[in-house]
Amino acid sequence: MRFHTILTRCLPLVPALLLPSCRSGGKDKLESTIRQRDQRIIQLQEDIDKLAGYNLALQTEVRIMRGQPLPSSCDPFTPLYPVRSVVVGRSTTPIDDDRLPGDEGVQVVLEPRDADGKLQRAPACASVTIVEVDGQGLKSPIGTWDYSAEQMRASWKQGLLTSGFVLNCLWQAPPKSDRVKILASFTMEDGRRFEAEKELAIKPPVDRSGAMPGPATLLPPQGPVTPGLLDLPAPQPSAPLPLPRMDPLPGPKAFPAEPGKPAVPPDQAKPAAPAAVLLDPRVS
Repeated sequence: MRFHTILTRCLPLVPALLLPSCRSGGKDKLESTIRQRDQRIIQLQEDIDKLAGYNLALQTEVRIMRGQPLPSSCDPFTPLYPVRSVVVGRSTTPIDDDRLPGDEGVQVVLEPRDADGKLQRAPACASVTIVEVDGQGLKSPIGTWDYSAEQMRASWKQGLLTSGFVLNCLWQAPPKSDRVKILASFTMEDGRRFEAEKELAIKPPVDRSGAMPGPATLLPPQGPVTPGLLDLPAPQPSAPLPLPRMDPLPGPKAFPAEPGKPAVPPDQAKPAAPAAVLLDPRVS
């Protein structure tokens, strides 16, 4: 009976206790929803502005190809491309493809970026200058490479590891130091120019001037030379020798018997040895 009385008195207090928590939870949820919608609206507005800029850029490219005048500078979407800076990317690395000691050049990656730091592809021409930095900090130029808009368009790459304009700069003058400094200039079609720089560690190429010399070349003799065996005139062909006359060999003869011995018949007598005959050495 007492428990029933306590329960009856506490039940009216339950809605009063739960109502503030429900009100606070609904308010937080409503504020979160409004905040998400505001962020979405801002993002959509940025996408609209970016698409409008891309559209105007494509129209400008078509006008350039057709020889038509460019849009006026009073256009609300100028500049045409949302590029705010250019950096020498992390993918910039030395080139070593010949499997010999030392690098052959540098692969320079230029990355145009917008105000948010996102990569943007924009038509432009570029110039890359590489200087050598020695141990004392002195700088000496190695070479300068200029790239037209067509070359830049063909060098664009976008992948998982490397994205941007990939430019291969082979040495014009081999460096002797292990550090170089890259100075890049990026000029867009609307006249804006951006510059970037970066120091890079390299392996200087090995000096191959000390290679083994080739086979020696015989030089003509200087001064009077005593004639030797090799300088004698070649023998002239002589007249052919006359062939010797060959007479028929004599037949067997009967030799008289020596005193006290019987005579030897002619068929059993030994033939006399033929005389020596001089033959022509050219006749076998």
